[in-house]
Amino acid sequence: MNLVNLRTFSRLTIPSAKKNRISPTNLNLVINEVVKDLNIRLKLLKQDDKFNAVADQYKYDLSDSEETISRFAKIDNLGLYWNSGSATSPDWTRIVPKTLRWLDKNVSQWRDAESGDPMYYAKKGKYLYTYPTPDTALDNGFWLYYIENPTSMSKNSDFPFGATTEISEYAFLSKTIIKGVESWLLSSIGKEQLAQTAFQTYIGMVEDNRKTLQYNLDITSDKEVRLRISRVC
Repeated sequence: MNLVNLRTFSRLTIPSAKKNRISPTNLNLVINEVVKDLNIRLKLLKQDDKFNAVADQYKYDLSDSEETISRFAKIDNLGLYWNSGSATSPDWTRIVPKTLRWLDKNVSQWRDAESGDPMYYAKKGKYLYTYPTPDTALDNGFWLYYIENPTSMSKNSDFPFGATTEISEYAFLSKTIIKGVESWLLSSIGKEQLAQTAFQTYIGMVEDNRKTLQYNLDITSDKEVRLRISRVC
């Protein structure tokens, strides 16, 4: 469904959410927020990008696309890598994720430590911290795997997650988006108990969606085919 259809079905779900109570602009805002939430929960928009390492700098702003990457939402499972080689002959090494609390407790004065090849990183708020700091500037010295924020829908023809183009694999998520919007709208008109019930239903739908997305017909059939072949042979 595109944006105009999501608005239409969201209002049909809650007839009292009329335009004089919730304007199209505000409804668009709610729909976009639900899409962001669903993207984070299901890790839909996986991305990886490199950004420059700055000598002796231990803190990087993940909200600044000029300094690091654009549309950052959350670090993905694979995390952060450091090029311990060179720009022309890279050697990518995984940096171990930690918390700032762990660094403060286990690495004395880590913010002022001598520079070298980064071994640990921590993420808090919009900042990414590395220890030790790089001992040299290196173009595309870091390689980050992350979930990116979807482009906000503004035009009626826009689609969730893909903006101007619908991602067919995610088209079935429209019902879940509408249920999430229902929870927001019920809360906005003071029906908190119904809003909580709708939210719990939304969370249940998210988990069902996760199972659907994890099921790959090609991988499943490949296992079955190899099993049949092994039996024949």
